[in-house]
Amino acid sequence: MSTSDTPVLTGLPEVAALLERHVEDIVGSTGEPHGTVGQDVLRTIVTAAAKLYAHHSEHSGAANPLTDEVSPTAAVDLACGLLRARDLNPFDLALWFSRDA
Repeated sequence: MSTSDTPVLTGLPEVAALLERHVEDIVGSTGEPHGTVGQDVLRTIVTAAAKLYAHHSEHSGAANPLTDEVSPTAAVDLACGLLRARDLNPFDLALWFSRDA
């Protein structure tokens, strides 16, 4: 079965679209915060996204996980947060970065 033939879990695209709308409501189109989200909720969302990306990467190859709407600053901010959350540093990242993608 090719990647394009792999069935998507029912409802996952709708959940992703709903999450995107909620995030847009929180950060607004200007990037200025219009609301807050609890750390536990944020951790749950990022954890789920990390697990999904790792699974996809392992089974289907690396993919570009971001749309053009995510700025380089936001991408690096997230990457730094992920590294800190697992007590990793740029050297650790360099080891992973050098492996074949």
